Amino acid sequence: MQRADAFIDIDSTTAIPAFRDFAQAAERPVTEDGDALVITLHRGSLTITGEAGKTRLRLDSPDKVALQLGRDLLAQKLAEQGLTPHWQEDLAGRQPGNQSRGRVVSVTRLSPSYSRVVIEGPDFARFDEGGLHFRLLFGPEGAGWPETDAAGATCWPGGMAAWHRPVYTTRAIETDGAAARITFDVFRHEGGRVTEWCDRAGPGDAIAMTGPGGSALPQMRGWMGLVGDETAMPVMIRILEAMPPETRGEAVLFVPDRADIQKVRHPEGVTLRWALRGTDETPRTALEALAVPAEDRYVFFAGEKSQALEMRASLSERGLKKGEFMSAAYWS
Repeated sequence: MQRADAFIDIDSTTAIPAFRDFAQAAERPVTEDGDALVITLHRGSLTITGEAGKTRLRLDSPDKVALQLGRDLLAQKLAEQGLTPHWQEDLAGRQPGNQSRGRVVSVTRLSPSYSRVVIEGPDFARFDEGGLHFRLLFGPEGAGWPETDAAGATCWPGGMAAWHRPVYTTRAIETDGAAARITFDVFRHEGGRVTEWCDRAGPGDAIAMTGPGGSALPQMRGWMGLVGDETAMPVMIRILEAMPPETRGEAVLFVPDRADIQKVRHPEGVTLRWALRGTDETPRTALEALAVPAEDRYVFFAGEKSQALEMRASLSERGLKKGEFMSAAYWS
C-alpha cells in the first residue's frame, strides 16, 4: 500500500461537508469513522479529519500509479476552490507515479496499414497487470517530460491540452523483474502524429507513457464473440490469443488491405474471419449477424464512438446483460 498525508488551510467544519457533497456528486461511497470522513475512490481511499483549525487529508492507494491519480484528482478539485494541499514531503520536480520512461528498441512497417513498435524500460513490468492499454506522451517541441509540482500533481509543460496522449494496447510483454519489453501495433493513417513518429523513430529514442488503464482481459466464457474495426485489431488479437483452448465462438476483424491480415493463435472452436473495408459489410452488420447463444456468452465490440454507442444499445436489446458484453469506443 502507498500512503500520502497533507493538510489544507481550512477548518474541518467547513471542509468535511464540502468533501461529503463532492463524494455524493461523484457517486463515491462515504463512511464515517469517528470524527473522520472516508471517501472510497476508484482505487484506494481519501480520509478527511480535523486538526487545530486545519483539515488533514490522507490518501491510501494500492500502488504508486493509483496514488498519483489520487493526488492529481485531489489537486484539481482543491484548485477549483482556491486551495492547495500541503504534503508532508517535498514533491516538486519528481517523475509522476503513473509515468514510465524508456527507449525505443525497434519500429517496423508490419503491413500497408500497421507499424509494429517495440519499447523497453526499467519499470515496464507493471504494464503486465491491470488494464490492457497505455498512453504514449507527445509534447510540444522541445518540452521536457511532465513532472510533479509542489502540490504533488502532474505539471504538463505548455499545458495538458498541448500534449498528444494516444491510447495503445499492449500486444505482447516480456518481463525481467521490474523491467520489461513491450510490443504494440499502430494503425497508420495519413496525417496521424503517431504514424509520422513511426516513420522517423529509431532505436534508442526516448519515450514516456502512462498507465496501465482501460479494461483488462474480459472474463472468458464458453462462447466468445468479437467484432472490431481497424483500430481494434491489436486488442482483439490479444483477447483471441488469451482464450482457453476449449473456447467456442466467432471473431470478425476488419482491415483496409488484404496484406494487413496477420497470423493469430486462437482456439479451434473459434472461427476467425477477416473482413475487408470497401464492401457492403460493416462492423455493425457483422455484429448483428453473430449467432449469440442464450447463455455462457460474452460479446466484445470496438470501433468508432457513435457506432459503439449504437451497438451497446443493440446488444442490450438482444437480451445481453451487464457482464455479458462490452462495446468500446476507440475513436471518433
